[in-house]
Amino acid sequence: MTLAASVAAAYLLADSRGPAPAPALPPAAYHTDGLSDAYDGFRAEALTLPTARGPGRLSLRITGPAGPVTDLRHVHTKPMHMYVLRDDLSGYQHLHPEVVDGAWTAPVTIADGGAYRVYTEFVPHDRPAGAEPTVLGVPFVIAGDTTMVPVPAPQERARSGPYTVRRLDGTADLASGAPTALQFQVSRDGRPARLEPYLGAYAHLSAFEVRTQGLKHLHPLPANATGDAPADGVLSFHAAFAERGDKRLFLQFRAGGTVHEVAFTIFTT
Repeated sequence: MTLAASVAAAYLLADSRGPAPAPALPPAAYHTDGLSDAYDGFRAEALTLPTARGPGRLSLRITGPAGPVTDLRHVHTKPMHMYVLRDDLSGYQHLHPEVVDGAWTAPVTIADGGAYRVYTEFVPHDRPAGAEPTVLGVPFVIAGDTTMVPVPAPQERARSGPYTVRRLDGTADLASGAPTALQFQVSRDGRPARLEPYLGAYAHLSAFEVRTQGLKHLHPLPANATGDAPADGVLSFHAAFAERGDKRLFLQFRAGGTVHEVAFTIFTT
């Protein structure tokens, strides 16, 4: 990871409700993309995975250098964030498991068949301040007929309920291998939306490589010195994408007392 990307990661992990001063040194890099079930001395062992459409359960045991891990640092109000995605980049879910009988467990509903992956994102207590999380992944398959969903072409706008989210640079391609800015403006009836904190931030952005399904989870930079919600409804993310190709982005935000989700496709050259 480059120095610029490491410094950017420190900002992304900061709580967007308060200012995020730059660290004197780049944080240690522990992050992985969720494409392996083991990394940095930690392993995800699947105990229960969905086997059919409909309501089900995900249960994974996390083991580390000292054995089973059931106590983790709270990051964005939760000890672990869990994501589910099908291999055609559809069916995205952001879950928050709890420890049940020594395993990280969450309810999940699977709408269609196909090949899926569950990602676990966490930060152990002994990590230095500002360290990136570890992300592990485990695949699972739902048998039967499957309706595949093509990855949509890049678009400037997306809607969720009464809210419109606009990518401020339209559908411009981004440069891979270098820090880049992503800005989205949330509006309602042509006016900036009043964004509300959701899990310790004003938004959460999960970016997946279309080719590999590798995950990069981002949070917006503080909009002002006080850490208040952006008055103009603009969410700014600082990201660095290593590989050329399509990315599928899932943006979650809270407004009007409800969590909303929109998706964008971007291309990096």
